[in-house]
Amino acid sequence: MTTFVRKSRGCGTWLIRPAMHLLTYACAALLSGCADWARSDADRSVNRALRTYESRTLADRADWVRQPRETPPPASQPTSAASLAETSEPGAPTTASAKPRLLDLRDSLRTAFENGREYKTERESLYLAGLNYTFAQYTFGPILDSTIRYLWNYNEGTPNTHSVNVPISVSQILPLGGTASASASLNGVRTRGGEPESDNDFRWTSDMQVNLQQPLLRGAGYEASHEPLTQAERALIYAVRDFELFRQDYSIRVADAYYSIVRQRKQLENDEQSYSDAVYDRQKADALRSLDRNKPDDVFQARRREIEAENQVIAGRTRYKLALDEFKILLGLPIEAPISIGTDEPPYEPVNIESQSAVDVALHNRLDLHTRRDQVEDTRRRLRIARQDLLPQFDLTAEYGMSSLGGRADDATPNQRRSSVGLALEVPLDRVPERNAYREALISLDRSERDLDQTEDRVRIDILNALRELTQFEKQIQLQEDQIRSEQRAVAVMQIRVEAGDAQQRDLTEARRSLTDAMNQLIDLKVQHFIARLRLKRNLGILFIDQNGMWMS
Repeated sequence: MTTFVRKSRGCGTWLIRPAMHLLTYACAALLSGCADWARSDADRSVNRALRTYESRTLADRADWVRQPRETPPPASQPTSAASLAETSEPGAPTTASAKPRLLDLRDSLRTAFENGREYKTERESLYLAGLNYTFAQYTFGPILDSTIRYLWNYNEGTPNTHSVNVPISVSQILPLGGTASASASLNGVRTRGGEPESDNDFRWTSDMQVNLQQPLLRGAGYEASHEPLTQAERALIYAVRDFELFRQDYSIRVADAYYSIVRQRKQLENDEQSYSDAVYDRQKADALRSLDRNKPDDVFQARRREIEAENQVIAGRTRYKLALDEFKILLGLPIEAPISIGTDEPPYEPVNIESQSAVDVALHNRLDLHTRRDQVEDTRRRLRIARQDLLPQFDLTAEYGMSSLGGRADDATPNQRRSSVGLALEVPLDRVPERNAYREALISLDRSERDLDQTEDRVRIDILNALRELTQFEKQIQLQEDQIRSEQRAVAVMQIRVEAGDAQQRDLTEARRSLTDAMNQLIDLKVQHFIARLRLKRNLGILFIDQNGMWMS
């Protein structure tokens, strides 16, 4: 007996384990296929919605965007800055195995728009907005539902029962706020072990019905019933605009960081040249001192200037390397990736725009102002819905159906008709929640209108101030260029005087330091002017960015 039981258990295990493994593999394959389908289908749906609303929101932007009028050119234009000599990148470590990647502005923008972490995050936020919109579309489309159920019921001492249920239904929210639904079902019950023997056959019943529920007061109409779909569509439009503004801001940030590094590089080159001059002056002072042609104080001053220049170079190199590392983070590059920045300075283009024209253009063009105005319309729409919610609930209901009494399969066709029509009126005894919601909607509308007015006033101030700052930068650049030419002449004169013995070496050192400071200040002003001009175009709504992050002239 013991041997028989062991053999039986071994045989059961031999049969069950492969069946369980096969079932597990089948379920895993089915789940994997469903997950892949869900992801690909969601991507297709979202990308289709994004293309539609990006085209609807931004396709004709170049047609309706206004351009500001230019002021007449002044009688005399500021002269261009003297070109600076190009040198190799200071302080950049190079190895034979890792050659630095040279990045100009266009390459930097393309890299940032391909690898930037912030850019990917914002793109994913736009995708999620599209995903929310597709779900709202789904909830307001025809919704199908069907489930096949089979149940075997066993109780000791009673007959076994087998039941089958096959329902199917479809529902749709109507444009006027009503809900239409249709459903059908087929049910079968079979009893085994009962008497008489005919009871062992399946007994089938069927049912089908069509329902309509239409609100006539509260909740009636497209605006009230389709508010979630409308708001999801508006949210997607706002997300498209916000993403476009982010692209513009991100492009300006990359350009600002790039030219900041170019500026630091130029300043470091100037500091290194100043250090080289200081070393030469100190060596010259030592040589003259050995011939007893100058004083010990001259040697001390030359040595102190050399130390100051060397400290400035060391600090400049540290700041430059830190700026490169932070720039890699902005571009989404690994910190250990060797890169090298180009030497191109930002182009200098004076801005000639009428102030009132600039304000009018900004108020018309800016995408964020379009969003603010649309949000005010959203608040007005919600106010109308809240006002409608104060009405009582008055619904029309209608139903038509057919069913069978049950029997054999050929008798399961529905043949018993039924229908009903009714009205349901809610007695509005308590309206405190609806009253409060309506009052909140009124306050929200007042706030949104005030916020819009304040935003437009802030835009006016920002545009006028940006024009003033650009004018300030242009005048400072012109003055700085004149200052550089004066400092260059001063250095040349002081060089002659020192060689003639009419001036001391420290005077020449101070003249060179003043020239270096003036050149550094000019680079800084040019970078500030270039970035301010880009931000002005962004704030005017006339900055267009291509897919690689480069602005289109």
